[in-house]
Amino acid sequence: MRQIFATAFLIAASAVPAFAEEPGEPRYFVKAWLQKADRTFDHTTGWCDGEYDCLVPIAEHAIELRNLSGSVYSLTFLAAPSEQENCCVTRTGSPTLNLWSGHPRVVPLYYTPKSLGDSGRIPFGRLIIAVEYLGRPNSAPEPPRL
Repeated sequence: MRQIFATAFLIAASAVPAFAEEPGEPRYFVKAWLQKADRTFDHTTGWCDGEYDCLVPIAEHAIELRNLSGSVYSLTFLAAPSEQENCCVTRTGSPTLNLWSGHPRVVPLYYTPKSLGDSGRIPFGRLIIAVEYLGRPNSAPEPPRL
């Protein structure tokens, strides 16, 4: 069942409008799927221009992307205001993670321990995200390689 959802998500989100390479238009297409530990899920698509920090909403949460101009970008998951006190960190314990762009990535998210002596993390869910670079504004498309 999980593979069906992931496959359907990637197929549906792969249809990128042709206007993405127009001058002044966003250059990065973001697709994200959030599967919470309680097995509920949300998904989103969005655009980023690479010039500034980019916030992509997903349900009542948000994904903050930074430094999109390179092949590695920075991701921070911002939980809903009702959950912000103790959510969300990555497997390393950091709220921010650097990821390679271009291919889908799976980011396990955890609640932080409520007290300093508590070392365990409670799973919040998984974020599956893909950031696709669609070209520079005012650039000619590359000729096909034979």
